[in-house]
Amino acid sequence: MHILGIIGSMRKNRNTHILVTRVIHEMQTLAPELESDLVYIADQTIHPCRVVCSTYCATHPYQCATPDDATAILDRMIQADALVIGAPLYFRAPPAQFQAWAERLVSLFFFYESQVQNAVPSPLKGKPCGLVGIAEYSNPHQILEYLHDFCTVLKMRPVLLDTFPYLGVAGQGDVEHDTIFHPFERAKDLAAKLIKELT
Repeated sequence: MHILGIIGSMRKNRNTHILVTRVIHEMQTLAPELESDLVYIADQTIHPCRVVCSTYCATHPYQCATPDDATAILDRMIQADALVIGAPLYFRAPPAQFQAWAERLVSLFFFYESQVQNAVPSPLKGKPCGLVGIAEYSNPHQILEYLHDFCTVLKMRPVLLDTFPYLGVAGQGDVEHDTIFHPFERAKDLAAKLIKELT
């Protein structure tokens, strides 16, 4: 089995990276045969959605007319057995690069499915995914809601926790010392839930 981690922060090896990789590490502790790799959105070339090419999206199942890394990441998502997706909250939204990527995928799914009425089903339908949201000072639940909406539009199945914040692993400020959201405990909970989905 293969797990793909997607890190939406513009800063490497910081809080989002720490928690996404922690979830994957906890999964591999439970199932050592799991393979994993990471995509750093900051390293990708991703252009904004032009929308004007929606006719292409509507007639080419889950493909985009803009040649960059956005759909290459989608291909890796399709190949993975499960995903762990994390992003920080910047000014009430994720970083611009991550938001551009999310917008591209949402658009190509929306235009195809709304105009062709699901002639080809979503290649991500039912794929389990775990969510990680980080905020410096504000409530990270807002970014978890954003990620949850993104995943459900793509027909993925976000794995919920039994305890707060329910939608995934949340971290506030320095996650190593976060005693409010207990991100490392929730990372262990989310890992167990994801493994259960895969077995």
